[in-house]
Amino acid sequence: MDGLVSLTETYVIRSADIESIEPGRNTAYSTFTGLNTFPRMQVETTRVEPMDGGLATLVVNYVGLDYASGLPPAFVTAVGQPKVGVFGSDASVVARYITQQPVFDLLKGSQITLQFLGNFSPSVNLPSKRFMPATINGTAMPPNPRAREYRIRIFGGVISEWLYAGYVQTSVSFQRRGSFNQIEEQFSEYFFGSDDMFTQVGSINLSNVNSLPGSGFFF
Repeated sequence: MDGLVSLTETYVIRSADIESIEPGRNTAYSTFTGLNTFPRMQVETTRVEPMDGGLATLVVNYVGLDYASGLPPAFVTAVGQPKVGVFGSDASVVARYITQQPVFDLLKGSQITLQFLGNFSPSVNLPSKRFMPATINGTAMPPNPRAREYRIRIFGGVISEWLYAGYVQTSVSFQRRGSFNQIEEQFSEYFFGSDDMFTQVGSINLSNVNSLPGSGFFF
């Protein structure tokens, strides 16, 4: 589904040579075979099956991509989840793809810096939240239901505020396969607001949200 390719090749070898010939995990295809046919395939598993006459069958399973450059497009879908929507549908966006990007880059959060008039210039942090990129491996991701925005109003010492960041990362899982990271990443709408932006039961009060005037900052 994510474009990763598996390849199985069978070799007949002498049983006495198993220890010296059997390749280790993540051995490059070219290193083991001496061929450059699949430059981005690596050994994932092996098994040995004894044969008569002092021979054995060596079965090698490779994983990777069977072409020299580029990455397959991401597989993107939407998964319905109750109450996950803010301005859009009650659904999260799920992307499955492979990458050679370090996994820890996918765990980094985002930071928004909003410049206000005067000396009041805070940084609004979204800890552990990563914005959904516009594209993944050339696949266009769904647009945010509305623009990312921060609004604030200070009246009589009372602060009313809300921040809408669009789709942000809400979960990520990964598995190392050969030289690639196999990723499943989920994105959901992110909303933060002061108490008056929520109803008594904890749901977002869209009436208050949409009627909040004051300074709006887009990012």
